[in-house]
Amino acid sequence: MAQRPDGKAQVTERVVFTRPAAERIAKVVRTIEDGDRSSSGLRFERVASSLASPLKLATFTGNWATGQYRTVTIHGSTNTASVYNWCNSSLHADTANTTSTRYVIFGKASGTNSVVEIQLGLPTSQTCLTSIAGVDLTALPGYSAGSIQLLGHSAAATSGTACSTLTWYSITTCATT
Repeated sequence: MAQRPDGKAQVTERVVFTRPAAERIAKVVRTIEDGDRSSSGLRFERVASSLASPLKLATFTGNWATGQYRTVTIHGSTNTASVYNWCNSSLHADTANTTSTRYVIFGKASGTNSVVEIQLGLPTSQTCLTSIAGVDLTALPGYSAGSIQLLGHSAAATSGTACSTLTWYSITTCATT
């Protein structure tokens, strides 16, 4: 009987196969024994080695539109990579300023270095975005820079002929400003 690490006898239970399972196993063994033995044996990679950080952090400067490649600098090194931006434009940069950097997280998707997350605004010159997809939110009805507001929409006509519009609402009066 085998010994456990603590010195006690290890009790092993007998494994019982059903007849069809035993025949299936025997067939596989015979196939392997009759096959070409010049090939190398099975090799298994360690799971931990295949999980080595598939995402990378990098920096970039300037604007980065959707559908464009950009050369980024891997954080903490001078190495660079070419990364494709599939979805979210990162605009609002001072294109004359090449020292303001923003962050991007990227990884491989179908063999292409692809943006996973991208910093949209500049950390030093902007604390919030006032436009979305080219729409200037400050131009919408009721905007007040000195007030805390929520962006909502007005009621649409029940007949379906008139659309609702985006408008700013004051949080103190619960009404449009």
